[in-house]
Amino acid sequence: MKNITFLLNIGLVVVLIIGNISCPKPTEPADGNCPTSEACWTWSIDTLVYDGPPLPPGQINIQSIWGSSAHDVWAVGTSDDILGELWHYNGSRWRVVTNWPYNGIDAGGSYLNDVYAVTGFDSANVFLFGIHGYDTTGTDNVLKWNGQQWSVLPWVGGSAPRGALGYGVKQNNDKLWAVSTTGQVVKYAGGFLSVDTVIIGHRFTTAPVIAALDNGEVYVNVFKDSLQGDTLLLGRITKLYRKDFLGQWSLIEEKFIAGSYEDGNGLGSGVLSIGNHLFTTNRGLWERIGNSWIERLAFDNFGGSCLVSENNMWIYFKHELWHFNGKEWIRVDIPLLNQYSGYALYGEGWSDGNEIFIGFHNGGTSYILHGRLKEG
Repeated sequence: MKNITFLLNIGLVVVLIIGNISCPKPTEPADGNCPTSEACWTWSIDTLVYDGPPLPPGQINIQSIWGSSAHDVWAVGTSDDILGELWHYNGSRWRVVTNWPYNGIDAGGSYLNDVYAVTGFDSANVFLFGIHGYDTTGTDNVLKWNGQQWSVLPWVGGSAPRGALGYGVKQNNDKLWAVSTTGQVVKYAGGFLSVDTVIIGHRFTTAPVIAALDNGEVYVNVFKDSLQGDTLLLGRITKLYRKDFLGQWSLIEEKFIAGSYEDGNGLGSGVLSIGNHLFTTNRGLWERIGNSWIERLAFDNFGGSCLVSENNMWIYFKHELWHFNGKEWIRVDIPLLNQYSGYALYGEGWSDGNEIFIGFHNGGTSYILHGRLKEG
């Protein structure tokens, strides 16, 4: 069991769609496109096979999946035992990973390396965002898998700042961006990590709140509840920061949502991007065009997203799965999910366009929803 506790809350995962389209309703596939249904996809539920030390974890919640191919897929989640946090799929089955530096002893004493998110450039550049933690303190940490062994990414100046990196993204396959529990925005470039800026007074969680565009811009969304006393919600304050082409950070939007977490109008809580498009979720999917937000898709709730390309997107909530094929959103019916009462599709999924992997859990036990595109 872990002996450290950090204030990292699993936030809502935002989703996105691309292109200048109106808010669509579910439709049937058009123009001969293969429908996202049982007609073109086969679906299975993958079991996470624990074949590590004798006692398996009692709780696993997968929240982030990334792969270099359908035979090299990584999954990260929270667990009541650190050996339940990292998993790998080799094309035939999922196994717990036990060769990563999850604990040890250094100059600060005995430590644990908790991990919260995964992304990568290729099979020899896989990155885990997390914390190098002791009994009461911890520092920002990124672990790298080069295809043969693990290493800790070095910091400019030699020492890591205090905090924990709960969420991160890649940019153009040569940079990483992450956010920490102490308000830091962290960059990886040229082989080193550095603190790019600090947003004072805010703590980032494991929610997707940083987005890196292909054109070099980076956006960060911070939000906090406004409370009367400890329990009465007055509303939510949400802000959007941007790093421009010159590398300068500025606050470009701030709003107060009265009496609720969402108001169904523009900037909400969390951002995502694909290509050079920025999105937020707020009782629907909104794209930032100029200084305004345009609604692209209306929905009530969501549990996560899998973003393959601008014309291949998946969003999901509980047992509900939607796919955008470049022209329209289509509801995907998967009767298999009905056998798992109390389970929900959740977190960041991954797909190479022919296979897709999505976390599926009930708050204690995780499976992987695995789809394969039929040939022909």
